[in-house]
Amino acid sequence: MLSGCSQKIEANDTLPPTSAAETTEALPPMGPADFPVPTEARTKDAAGARAFLDYWVALLNRQQAIPDGKPIRELGPDCNECLRIARVFDESAAAGRHYVGGELAVMNAPTPLVNGDSVSVAFNAMQDAVQLIDASGASVQALDAASDLSSGISLKWSEPQHAWLVVSMTLG
Repeated sequence: MLSGCSQKIEANDTLPPTSAAETTEALPPMGPADFPVPTEARTKDAAGARAFLDYWVALLNRQQAIPDGKPIRELGPDCNECLRIARVFDESAAAGRHYVGGELAVMNAPTPLVNGDSVSVAFNAMQDAVQLIDASGASVQALDAASDLSSGISLKWSEPQHAWLVVSMTLG
């Protein structure tokens, strides 16, 4: 047999207010729609800069396979090497060429030191062998694998985009 309470009990006055919880503003989109800059790479700290470096290398690998330079230009608008790489990707696509292999990997990188809105990271990289293939399937150019490439990247923080942008980059 069930019985109910016969005494009236007031609700607890220590409960949080019923107003909507404070929400964080959504980050503006960065990177390709199907390969956006991850949230962890969009913080203005050493961890965010390192995560951006890893994303950047993954983006270079992805765009080389397509090839398409637009995302490289968008994330490195003031980076001469980035603009050169983007141009090479676009020219390859226009000529019906594509790359096979050539993936980059960061081998070691120290914890980035953020200095205000800037950070530079020296790192070693390796690159797999790569071939540029023309529309007929013939190899136009081939490069051997390379390891222990002394490399570096300089980033600047963009407050409006809440993201790191590449200022300069060297590979090897």
